[in-house]
Amino acid sequence: MAQQQDNPRRNFRARRDILEELSDTELLKRYRFDREGIMFITDLVRDELQSPTNRNVPITSEMKVLMTLRYLATGKMQQCNSDDLGPSQPSVSNSITQTLHALTVPHLIKRFIKFPALHHHELARIAGEFRQVAGFPGVVGVIDGTHIRIIAPRRFEAEYVNRKNYHSVNVQIVFDAAYNILNVVAKWPGSTHDARILQESCLRMLFEHNRVPPGYHLLGDSGYPCKPYLLTPFLRPQPGPQANYNISRSRSQLPLPLPAPEDPAATPPVGVEETGVKVVQFSGVANTSESLALLAKYCIYRVYRKVLR
Repeated sequence: MAQQQDNPRRNFRARRDILEELSDTELLKRYRFDREGIMFITDLVRDELQSPTNRNVPITSEMKVLMTLRYLATGKMQQCNSDDLGPSQPSVSNSITQTLHALTVPHLIKRFIKFPALHHHELARIAGEFRQVAGFPGVVGVIDGTHIRIIAPRRFEAEYVNRKNYHSVNVQIVFDAAYNILNVVAKWPGSTHDARILQESCLRMLFEHNRVPPGYHLLGDSGYPCKPYLLTPFLRPQPGPQANYNISRSRSQLPLPLPAPEDPAATPPVGVEETGVKVVQFSGVANTSESLALLAKYCIYRVYRKVLR
């Protein structure tokens, strides 16, 4: 009896089976994916997420993915608990960290995010889709940068302050006419100019070393230098060909398919949750050199959309 009192049996919170309880419409609203999509993502990372033992009622891979998708959809870990999935706040945090790492392992990123250099038929297909938009020939991608707000890092803090005076990572994105992401670079501080990121990227080498055949090019805004493979607008176009070029180019340069609010206060920093006067640090996300959370948060839907069709 004394031994039982010294080692009381732990009571674990009952966990809901969200995939069985909610309809596809409800799942899409809450997690941005339907049942098929959630299971597809879970199967991609199941081996990385499975608990090595069955002790203490381990959190299932499906539940870890659900908590992570909820966090990515809301930016707040507290929302993951509000679903009453069962796990405690520390378990939620650990599960999200583990899932983000699993989703952004190099072989998985390379499988779904890759620029189609040397694949001439794929380049021709992309160029054809862009030409249907506004008649602009040879376009194989739109390049742009977006600033993702982050917690102020301890090291090199000033380098992460962008021109709008908040801390961010400047993420380079290239996407095609169907908004499929072809290239992501998510490691540069917010003070870094878009042109510098391209200059230091492998993408530039693909074009300059003719891995992408001449005649194909990217579209960029006036923040980029004009190059044979990177077409930018005329700043003061003359009537006629220059004005027509700008019009066609503007129609072809689709808006960046990522949320980048003008008011940074509209979105909490990646890795931070505001809960009254308390700020919860979500370690392992904001301070990673490859910005794992950024890749997962802003690319996951576009990356997997083709497969989910």
